[in-house]
Amino acid sequence: MTCSKNCYRHVGWIALTTLALVACESSHETDPVVARVDKAKLTVAVLTDQIPGTDVTGEERRLYVDKWLQQELLYQEALDQDFADRARVRRLIDQATRDLIVAAYLDETFEDTQIEITDEDVEQRYHLHSERYLRTEAAIHAQHILVGSRRDANSLRQALLRGESFEDKARDLSLHLETHTEGGDLGFFTASDYPGLWEACANLTKDQISQPVSSERGYHIVRLLERKEPGTVQELADVEQRIRIELVREKHVQRLDDLITRLKDDHSWQIDETLFE
Repeated sequence: MTCSKNCYRHVGWIALTTLALVACESSHETDPVVARVDKAKLTVAVLTDQIPGTDVTGEERRLYVDKWLQQELLYQEALDQDFADRARVRRLIDQATRDLIVAAYLDETFEDTQIEITDEDVEQRYHLHSERYLRTEAAIHAQHILVGSRRDANSLRQALLRGESFEDKARDLSLHLETHTEGGDLGFFTASDYPGLWEACANLTKDQISQPVSSERGYHIVRLLERKEPGTVQELADVEQRIRIELVREKHVQRLDDLITRLKDDHSWQIDETLFE
């Protein structure tokens, strides 16, 4: 396959525009062409390579082709107007090229040193730095059971007031698939998370059962388990993912710093501090 003359004019610019690069990849002469802009072509082989898989729908392929066509039209027009020769664009191309090369180097350098965060790491961070995980607003811990009608809700409430197990009733009767296997446990939530259930618990004391609460999904019976005020420490389960992300970022920065330190020993370098005075 031959490319339009503009395809080869500015290699750096092509590095910045992946979809445009696709147009210029070589392919067999008999490879069917899905779309073209002037002499730039998108072939079946390239299209398949870009969105592989047997479960890709025709609509998804069409969306990709439309995107390719739009990008190629813009790319060709930009080249025709000599945008790739502008100093600012050249600087952006150079910087993007450097960034891509560095990213590829780091990927390969750290490929065999995956960052692992253990449960012990998470627990240690949580206990040593609990001040980072304070609540900014009030929260309550509650259970609920969702049923289909007010009649069912009233009957359920009476059974619970007689002492039947809330957890067992939730597992047997609740229509809320996300919580029924957990005995209806909602964990801690704020007023903005579940406004209706929050309001239903406003005047409840610990372990007290609410009146039926109407929602779009049916009727809820709620039991208040605990209240937490702003400034109290969130539960570990609620901040575990946040802690893991923090630890991964920190370990990545540390290993990057270690790499830079080693590279400084291997290369000649200097900084003229007088320029910052």
